[in-house]
Amino acid sequence: MSQIIFDKLHGLGNDYIYIDLDKYPLADIAQFARQYSDRRKGIGGDGVITYHKQPSGHYMMRIFNLDGSEGLMCGNAIRCVAKLLYERRLDRSNPMTIETQSGDKILALTLEGEEVMAARVDMGLPRVLEVGKRVQGVEGSYVSVGNPHFIHFIESDPDDYPLAEVGSKVEHDAAFPDGVNYEVAMIQDPNTIKMRVWERGSGLTQACGTGATATAVAAINLGLVAHKVNIEMPGGSLVIEWSGKESDPVYMTGPATYVYQGIVTI
Repeated sequence: MSQIIFDKLHGLGNDYIYIDLDKYPLADIAQFARQYSDRRKGIGGDGVITYHKQPSGHYMMRIFNLDGSEGLMCGNAIRCVAKLLYERRLDRSNPMTIETQSGDKILALTLEGEEVMAARVDMGLPRVLEVGKRVQGVEGSYVSVGNPHFIHFIESDPDDYPLAEVGSKVEHDAAFPDGVNYEVAMIQDPNTIKMRVWERGSGLTQACGTGATATAVAAINLGLVAHKVNIEMPGGSLVIEWSGKESDPVYMTGPATYVYQGIVTI
């Protein structure tokens, strides 16, 4: 048996278990995620995030969902990884580059003394894959921001929408062989969108950084909002900026919050 020290952090309530693989090289991360993400029988979280140093000198972030599947990118988690790296003096660069399965991401850190309070993330070039796509009787925009999202705009409050029921069906629809993240959103005004998310592999979560980014991209592409918009989710708000041109990157700004450190014996 061995002991692993982990950290719990969250970005707008999107909480993960964070592990430094250079110190604690897990043999089966997917199984660890399935077992310890359980909120009743484990540590609890939306999944597990690992980070380790690469030959480039940058750190690589990997995302493992509740069901053990691996995600390509997580906008909330990457801000938390940057917080850990900077405050633990593993990487003191600002801007900071973090490698992910969907490419390198550059983060501009907002500091208060030695503490990382927030980060503005260059999320790369978005791709609007299809507008007006119909899946499970729902019409929406199919957008990629390093991982796939299907965004459905409604005129009523997303809090009243049966997201758990519809989200699971959309995620596993044959139209998305690798699954998809599903967002339901309402335009409140030209600068504000209210959104809820069903995350691929994790289900209902308090917030989703890539989901907020994809929702803003879909809305801007349809001319529904301004080029800088607040995305309000149950866990809090993110600011998304995009010119509307697929040749320009999209930027996400939001906080990162440290919760606690713990030890688990496996």
